[in-house]
Amino acid sequence: MFGIPIDSLTLESIEEFLKSGVREGVALDFKEDFPAKLAKTISSFANTYGGIVLVGVEETSTGAGVLPIKGVSLKSGLREQVIQTCLDAIYPPLIPEVRVVPFKSNPSLGEDDRAVVVIRVEESEIGSHAIDQRTTVYLRVDNVSDPFRKATVEDLEWFAQKRSKSLAEKMRILDLVRRHAQQYLIMLRHRNQMSTSDPSGRFVCWTVPTFPRLPLADTKRILEVGKQLALKTYLPGIGFPFGTPTPVAEGVLWHDLWNRNLRYTEVQQQGMIYSEFGFWSESNAVSCVAAAMLIGAALKYAMQLYEALGYFGLFDFEFRLMGVKDRIVEAKYVHDTPYPMIDDVVELHSRQRVTANPEELREQAFQMLRQIYWAFGLDVSPKRLEEDFTFAGLGNDCDWVIEQN
Repeated sequence: MFGIPIDSLTLESIEEFLKSGVREGVALDFKEDFPAKLAKTISSFANTYGGIVLVGVEETSTGAGVLPIKGVSLKSGLREQVIQTCLDAIYPPLIPEVRVVPFKSNPSLGEDDRAVVVIRVEESEIGSHAIDQRTTVYLRVDNVSDPFRKATVEDLEWFAQKRSKSLAEKMRILDLVRRHAQQYLIMLRHRNQMSTSDPSGRFVCWTVPTFPRLPLADTKRILEVGKQLALKTYLPGIGFPFGTPTPVAEGVLWHDLWNRNLRYTEVQQQGMIYSEFGFWSESNAVSCVAAAMLIGAALKYAMQLYEALGYFGLFDFEFRLMGVKDRIVEAKYVHDTPYPMIDDVVELHSRQRVTANPEELREQAFQMLRQIYWAFGLDVSPKRLEEDFTFAGLGNDCDWVIEQN
């Protein structure tokens, strides 16, 4: 429901969604009919992590959707009613995705007479959205009986400086995990009697909520959930995260000190997932299969972890190739002779929704791998990208969880 393109939603897909047992929460609300304060629900979603409103679906006392779907009376202007509310009653105005899904209340009827109105709201990238003549800001909370709370003075101060405060917090977290990674690298080199404190080259990637503010969970919960969601790939002995989980300040790190190759992952309690993966020292080539594995696994793991911790908003993904000057690209089925890389660092960026559908995620990963090839002087075909992802264990079917521990 969250990831399906809005125009593809049908009554059957909504029914299947309700049959799965989903309940109202921080990112989902059921409404039997159009509420008097629809703007309150929509603005609170935009101020938190985004979410979905299903108008025409009753709820039980425990917050589950009721089947069969009752719907609302089908009439012209239902979509326009929602959009007008968002323009008139919310400041700054916002425009959510809206789909009216018509159906027959009785199969014997000649025409549709009922409808479910699906309203999908994205987390806002600007400040807060207020209602009641710009006087009140609401946030969404995970409480069935009272899913809203008014913004505090501290909340409003944060909203007013949302971008700058979020950027500062991301940089603080990134500095912390980089220090941890550097100390681990020194320890790894010392343990394996390697002369340098830096590998000759590495992949570095991280995901982080676009607007980090508060911890998604305590560190013990991060450890428990992180272990449950750990992935394996078809590359021998390589999973994600890498190695053994160990507590560290503000999070959990995964290490593999018994392997000479650099494999490091840290999951920080505010949602940053940071990984370093060293190139094989005996080769001067950058493996695009390894890049495909790391891109796919990092994205999939992040989306699963965020969802398990109740975060449904936007997140940023950065992927870097470090120490690649004068290297060439190596990949399965590639027989071209590209020129050596002239840059020492290649940086790739993207922004995703935790609720993105698998096709969106796959396309983003493919585009990143294509950019890596391009940086090495190769304009590759979609078939070649599919071959790399398939060889890495992240095939064309969008099911990127190869095996869970």
